[in-house]
Amino acid sequence: MINVKIIPFAVDHVDLINHKIKYPNIAELKNEIFICEDIGEKGVTCLIDDRIIFSCGLKRINAGVGHVWVVPSIYCSTYKVITYKTIKNLLEKHAKEFRLHRIQTTIEPEFVKWIEFLGFERESVLRQVKADKTDLFFYTKFY
Repeated sequence: MINVKIIPFAVDHVDLINHKIKYPNIAELKNEIFICEDIGEKGVTCLIDDRIIFSCGLKRINAGVGHVWVVPSIYCSTYKVITYKTIKNLLEKHAKEFRLHRIQTTIEPEFVKWIEFLGFERESVLRQVKADKTDLFFYTKFY
């Protein structure tokens, strides 16, 4: 039986993830995803058999608007259904809890199919936004 644990996110989890995406600067990534629980931001880490599958979080950026981020591990592909269901449930729970009408995210091209499966729609392309001049996509979901 699969032992799934959802624990509160800690920024040190970023160092423990066997990353699916090769980040050029882990310290910069850690600064971007800092979670402030006291102002209503939530972050979790999903583990299966003590391996980190992903960390994700939701940052409120305006009244009714949140930005979701996910740091996937190489194990997301192995546990696609669990990853999908867990993130979907967390988004729905936090959208209600924070009274969000819009959740948005930026996403790497290789994860477009996955984010669309979660019900997000492409809003724009952020051209050459990364240090290596690659594009990201801006996606939104309305509640």
